[in-house]
Amino acid sequence: MYGLAAIQQANGWAMAGAGACIVLSGLAVLSFLISMLPRLSSLFEKRPTPETSPQAPPFEKSRQKEIVPETLPDSQDAAAAIWAATTKDLGAEFALVDLHKKAKEVDLPHPHLSINRFRDAGMLVAKGDGIFSWHLDSE
Repeated sequence: MYGLAAIQQANGWAMAGAGACIVLSGLAVLSFLISMLPRLSSLFEKRPTPETSPQAPPFEKSRQKEIVPETLPDSQDAAAAIWAATTKDLGAEFALVDLHKKAKEVDLPHPHLSINRFRDAGMLVAKGDGIFSWHLDSE
């Protein structure tokens, strides 16, 4: 006897099912044990104490929020003036990365789009080597 009939005769289907169940349950137990390793290792290691960084005074953050309105005006000149005022502490010349970080700090809306718009309008001028400066008509 050969083929499926031989498997049926020797209870092969039951053995295959039992083998699959054993393998899957073993894998489940193994994955559970692996997931418990970080908790187990924390029993043997000392927990590092988090370093507290000095927080900025609350009045400083509220002062920055006063400069930035919730929505920027439609006029590019007015929007650029707000951007230039909020990024004045970067200096006369700055990197775009610093400009973007500062915009995120003070919650200026759509920093990528605004920076691109200012560059296209000639209000944000490249000085070379990744350095930029504001070129506003009011200056």
